[in-house]
Amino acid sequence: MLLLGLLVNNAVAATGVDTSNWLCSFCSYPRAWLGSFEVGPGYANEPSLKFGDHRGIEDKGTFLSIYGDLHYRNDSGGYFDLYTRDVGTSARQLEMRGGRRGRFEFRLVYRETPKYRGFGTQTPFQGTGSSQLVLPPSWVSAFTTDGLSGLGSQLNPLTLDTSRKAFGAGLSLRISSKWHYQLDIHHTEKTGTRPFGGGVLTIHSAQLPAPVDFTTNRIEMGLEYAGEQSRVRFGFSSTYFNNDNASLTWENPFSPIGATQLLRAALEPDNDFYQFSLTGTFKATPRLQFSGRAAVGRTRQDEPFLAYSSNPDFSTLQLPRASLGGKLDTSSLNLAARGSARLTRKLRLNVRLKIDEKDNRTPVEFYTPVITDLAPRPETPNRPYSFKRSQYSAELSYRATPWLNFNAGTKLKNHDRTLQAVRETEDLSWWGDVNFTHWAAAQLRLKIETSDRSNSPYVLVSDPGLQENILMRKFNLADRQRDRVVLELNLAPTEQLSAGLSYFVAKDRYERSLLGLLGSDEDSFNLDLGFAFSPNINLHGFVTRDEYDSEISGATDPDAKPWRARTEDRFTTFGVGLSGKLGTRIDLGLDFISSISKGRITTDKGAGEAPFPQLKTDLQNTRIHLSYRVSPRWGWKLYAEHEKYTSTDWQIDGLGNDGLSAILTLGEVSPDYKVTLLRLLANYTF
Repeated sequence: MLLLGLLVNNAVAATGVDTSNWLCSFCSYPRAWLGSFEVGPGYANEPSLKFGDHRGIEDKGTFLSIYGDLHYRNDSGGYFDLYTRDVGTSARQLEMRGGRRGRFEFRLVYRETPKYRGFGTQTPFQGTGSSQLVLPPSWVSAFTTDGLSGLGSQLNPLTLDTSRKAFGAGLSLRISSKWHYQLDIHHTEKTGTRPFGGGVLTIHSAQLPAPVDFTTNRIEMGLEYAGEQSRVRFGFSSTYFNNDNASLTWENPFSPIGATQLLRAALEPDNDFYQFSLTGTFKATPRLQFSGRAAVGRTRQDEPFLAYSSNPDFSTLQLPRASLGGKLDTSSLNLAARGSARLTRKLRLNVRLKIDEKDNRTPVEFYTPVITDLAPRPETPNRPYSFKRSQYSAELSYRATPWLNFNAGTKLKNHDRTLQAVRETEDLSWWGDVNFTHWAAAQLRLKIETSDRSNSPYVLVSDPGLQENILMRKFNLADRQRDRVVLELNLAPTEQLSAGLSYFVAKDRYERSLLGLLGSDEDSFNLDLGFAFSPNINLHGFVTRDEYDSEISGATDPDAKPWRARTEDRFTTFGVGLSGKLGTRIDLGLDFISSISKGRITTDKGAGEAPFPQLKTDLQNTRIHLSYRVSPRWGWKLYAEHEKYTSTDWQIDGLGNDGLSAILTLGEVSPDYKVTLLRLLANYTF
């Protein structure tokens, strides 16, 4: 009843009626302070970076678990809410909001998110976390990794991880019965290290721990007018990205070719974006409503250029500009007729127009890049790509009977580009579905969709340097035929038993492509089951099977014999769970989930080569929680979780740091762990 009262009050307030003195006579409003608090020790039996990903529990040993909700309400509409999650870990969250309902609200939020980006990694480089990486003083270089004689004794463990800390504050203010203002400010800091690759040509490369020290500030504000027949919102948003490290410099671990003892690469540049928007709806008649959104914005990037190369042999090469002067203008228009011109009592029409345009105004200059600090290319102009995307759609909905509904529609997408191999793309789709809900215990939905993408003639972009095979077609620029079918069936034959079945199949064909992606198939099957043993005990389960296949063809040059490759990916996930109450004091829950993925890549060059080893991951997770209510206010909770994860990846397993003669790697290995997690929490409710 409280939720109903709030919805009614908010809905009426949007129409401009003063509801400050309205109260629901039948609603029960909580007053004063209420909430719950949980605190207690936790324990993890093994350390694992993979298990701690996003959980913030990566070390073996004890930690403190703190959860809590705090709420306040009063008779004048004042309220306050506080939510805390995992305060004792590095994945902590804190959110609060308060104000006076229908008048104003303030919001504060803080979140931390740990992310681990490599497992079993190690490196000889010193200075990890900074933009200057150096080798040990006694380092002995060589032409290949086989000759790096001191490598084994000079490797140090390396933790590749990042921590994202997000701060947010917001304010909503009701200026009058029809005007509403909203402001949100977000500040995000991301620090740590991540893998990065660079080197000389393809024979002397290294994987490096690059520093991460990003700051992003975002502001969003809006002023909204809500009348009886219309609603309009004026919005502004801006984003400012800052990287404290403009570049990464490292000592070459290999015997230098030329003057390449010291190497350098640029990192992500500072940039900013801002956008103005106008959103509105207009109810012309009870049967016809229009809505739309228009926006314009600009992205800028003007960080100073680095020199072409850290190799002093190319120090005389002059840059044409001190910085890129990057400037990208964006605009979008989204119009729709919703609810729509109800043509008859049973027939309804929806139409939509969407236009998205990006105009790249970056100045064009001729640059002389030095590839891998050794090979200068001829003067090459930068290419400020631009595009315009238009989308038109129409949908007819016909309710033949109260239990049978037909829908059909068409969608046309036009994509115009500049400075790319394909200038124009047209994608026409047709779809239809039928919804059958005659039985109280069953609902059926079938949807069929087909689309055909055609392009203007494919013309290779002429640039110095490496050239594509003239027969190669990029999959996003190639002609394509796509067919999709969706089948959904929901059953509830008894009050105790429910089931849901869904099947999805999609086929893409690139019949006009000789080289590139030739086709892909996607099949997905899902089954959900639920059974109530009693009013207090429920059993649920599910199984999902996803299959993805694709076929690719390529050739090194027009005269070479084409090769073919096929990828096959399989994902099988199933789970079962039990939840319920044992008496009036005990709540019990048990969940088990298993997810297995397998991937296989086969190639055919005509020599009968064997397929690559299989890629595989296997995840099993079991969770048990038990709650016991000692009194109306006090209780305790026991939470146990066991997760087993195994994986194999032929691309990294067994290689170590020197398994590739031309590349000094970080020695990453596939994650493999078993972790048991326990929490014992005391709970207090007031």
